[in-house]
Amino acid sequence: MNLMKKWQGRQHGGLLENTVMLYILQFSNIFLSFLTQGYQSRVLGMELLGTLGAAQYTTNFFQIFIDFGFILSATAEVSRQREDRDALAHILTSVITAKALFSLLSFGVLFLFVRPGLADAKEFATYLLFLLGTVLNSLLPDFMYRGLEQMTTITVRAVSIRVFATVMIFLFIHQPGDYYMVPLFTAIGNAGALAFVYWHLFCKVGVRFCRVTFWEVCREIKNSFQFFISKAVTAVYTNTNGIILKSTLGGTAAGLYTNADKIISAAKNAMGPIADSLYPHMVKHKNFKLIKKALLLIYPVILLGCVLVFLLAEPLLKLWLGPEGGQVAAPLRMLIPVAVFTFPNYLLGYPTLGAMGLVHYANISTIMGTVVYLAGVGLLALTGNATLLGLCALTSCSELSILVFRVAIIYKNRRLLRGGEEETAKDGDAT
Repeated sequence: MNLMKKWQGRQHGGLLENTVMLYILQFSNIFLSFLTQGYQSRVLGMELLGTLGAAQYTTNFFQIFIDFGFILSATAEVSRQREDRDALAHILTSVITAKALFSLLSFGVLFLFVRPGLADAKEFATYLLFLLGTVLNSLLPDFMYRGLEQMTTITVRAVSIRVFATVMIFLFIHQPGDYYMVPLFTAIGNAGALAFVYWHLFCKVGVRFCRVTFWEVCREIKNSFQFFISKAVTAVYTNTNGIILKSTLGGTAAGLYTNADKIISAAKNAMGPIADSLYPHMVKHKNFKLIKKALLLIYPVILLGCVLVFLLAEPLLKLWLGPEGGQVAAPLRMLIPVAVFTFPNYLLGYPTLGAMGLVHYANISTIMGTVVYLAGVGLLALTGNATLLGLCALTSCSELSILVFRVAIIYKNRRLLRGGEEETAKDGDAT
């Protein structure tokens, strides 16, 4: 297949372009994150990395709350209404209004409940800056561009701003006391991206804010609630480990976990764009053959990468993080099954179950995974095994339980897959 010809002959704003732009966005984040993480490890040390990690994991919960599942519900709604600019304006305004309200609540929770448990003003400033960056990032109307399948513009601007933030880290962070600048530059970068993207949305795409009613905002919140529940329960077992380790075993243990999790998160982020770009496409076309092709063509490469990282973990980590990096090898190996199970989980989740009309099962599966995780945490605590490696192994088991559940539901309802293929064939004949 001549990929260059396929790209040149692509439909503007189609699935191919959307996927490629999402990958550019994600890989730039991964590359820049890895670049700065290695530098921070050498300058700040493992304990302060643990402090930064705990702050990031805490604000991740706020991000889930502020995003509230709109990236799925609003993306699907924009995809269905893409030809109606008035409807798009109402979706945009309602979603951003809801996010602004959730942002104000998040700042209130940070001041009232999180601040009293922090060590000093500098640590609180770190948490505050992380939350500010999260709010600015959440206010980006990326759901609009994903639903319209026009990711090129938002990708170019977002990558440019994040390059700026990375350069600032290298220029200004030179000693451990500068650690609070990490979220500061991220917040500045997100503010710049926010300004550029809204200028493009208003002036080039032609979608602006409009007057909406309170009930329109409530409707968007109601439509996204099931996705919020799914994301919220997933956040429990993907973010709690770092917070537990910081509070029980100290900053160094949290730093080791943060570095291992950074690699697994990078792998998950690398797999995410396929599912993200397939979701609005599958909602509209229900072409389940695309899911099968993605599993057959891409999954073997992912498995090979996981094997190589498992075998070469220690030398690669020392090269990346410095002499202390070798200590990250054991928790990383315990977390590698998460990367193994993530890709089929992504594809069989909202793109497949959503297109089958079974999206509630995708949400139920993540709830079940969290129940497995919480039960495991309780068991580890009772047996005295709530260690770094024990929590990493438990996270892998939780991810596996989600995959097993989704495969079982799809197999039980496999007749719906055949119905979708017949519908796709009819659409092809009509065109």
